[in-house]
Amino acid sequence: MTYPEAGAGSVAGFGSRLLAFFIDGALSVLVAVLAGFRPGHRGYGLVVYLAFLAIELLFLTVAGQTPGMRAAGVVVVRANDGGKPRFHWVLARTVLLAALVPALIPDASGRPLHDRATGLAMLRTR
Repeated sequence: MTYPEAGAGSVAGFGSRLLAFFIDGALSVLVAVLAGFRPGHRGYGLVVYLAFLAIELLFLTVAGQTPGMRAAGVVVVRANDGGKPRFHWVLARTVLLAALVPALIPDASGRPLHDRATGLAMLRTR
């Protein structure tokens, strides 16, 4: 599938991905704090990390976008037809995202390794 150069339907750029990451990261911190963990306490970092991955898995499976992605104006879709991603591919993308490195390695179109490996694409909605 080919994507437009700019605007809705184009591959999300680094800036919108980063904005979504920071918003979802802040939400993960909130989840950890509400669960009774505080910065400096044992396990706090792990709980924040696991909350981030759970947010990714849950929201991408249900809505195709996390709260941060919604705020940043991006959505994750199947790369071949633009449809809603299936659970097993969202799970695989989340596991790859947990490795951190794939998200930093884009191809010529701007799609990172974890999206290419799972046949998904993060596209702009506006």
